[in-house]
Amino acid sequence: MSKRFLITVITILAVGMVAAIAIFLAKGYTFSAKEKRIVGTGIITISSEPDSASVFIDGHLTTATNATISSLPPKNYSVRIVKEGFIPWEKQIGVKEELVTEVKVTLFPAIPTIYPLTFNGVKNPTLSSDGGKLAFVVPTSAGKKAGIWVWTQTSNQPISFARSAEPHQIAQNTIADFSESTLKWSADSKQVLATVDNNNYLLEADRLNNDPRDITPILESTLKSWEEDARSKDEVRILAIRDATLRQTASSSAIIRWSPDETKFIVRKEPFLDKNKGQPVSDLRVYDLEDKKEYPLPAASAHIWLPDSRHIILVEDETISIVDFDGTNKAIIYAGSFQDGFVFPWLDSSRLVIISSFPTPTASEPNLYGINLK
Repeated sequence: MSKRFLITVITILAVGMVAAIAIFLAKGYTFSAKEKRIVGTGIITISSEPDSASVFIDGHLTTATNATISSLPPKNYSVRIVKEGFIPWEKQIGVKEELVTEVKVTLFPAIPTIYPLTFNGVKNPTLSSDGGKLAFVVPTSAGKKAGIWVWTQTSNQPISFARSAEPHQIAQNTIADFSESTLKWSADSKQVLATVDNNNYLLEADRLNNDPRDITPILESTLKSWEEDARSKDEVRILAIRDATLRQTASSSAIIRWSPDETKFIVRKEPFLDKNKGQPVSDLRVYDLEDKKEYPLPAASAHIWLPDSRHIILVEDETISIVDFDGTNKAIIYAGSFQDGFVFPWLDSSRLVIISSFPTPTASEPNLYGINLK
């Protein structure tokens, strides 16, 4: 009886040990011959757009996206993702014990396609505060089409393929010559203020304004109301920040640009010196509310959020680049002439729009051009 009991106990212990080992292995633990002990490991999941890109871990071809790489000892790994026809992506990725590190990568074309969106000329393009509408002036040389136009984007289609998003005229050169007007959007992106000489016309953005209203007598109060509306929206966003330090940073900053998903924001801070390069670093920072981290951004004349909230467009002299929101992986998308530093992204993050022209008799007029990102 005691012998059977002993065998039973031994069997239970053996099963328990096997089960414990299985659980440890399932959690990512493995035996390290170097350290002569069981150590915990981590996991990296890597996805890319487009997928089926080659994944190199510390210089070794390991797998292809989309994939999960398990049993990785905790440390920093050099992850490089490569696909023919696209700009390579590379970053140091930290792996922690028993944790899954998710890596989402967007690969941009090495040679983007550039094509015209308008043909009658474009002046003074102005993007609405919600980023979904573009107002611009078509010059007098376009005849009946001269005046002010609005192009509305849709959230799930490129503007050139969405029937409801075709550009529409909101003001003709009948009441006034709008060819030299400056434009300003209301805070709710429903109205456009067109200033012509000393006259200020308020235009509804969704229709043709046959008899536009001159609001010059109440211009100051109208602009003040728009500013208060914009300020109220920012205040609501800032009050929603739970971390008191980050909330103070956002409220005290002279500039704040929220990511479209409102999980990050760009603020201006005092520049500091990069000790390794001996050069001053940009005074703009990105704050990530989810990870509670801040990242310096490369210097540029303009920083614009891509609608995916994971990338930032850098506008420089005759160069347009895109970086990850942490300032890494700078990819040059366009190098060439474009007017007034004007760049804006489409809502699906698939394309950028610029104003440019070509030194030919038929293409010398500035027009909107699209640059494919996918």
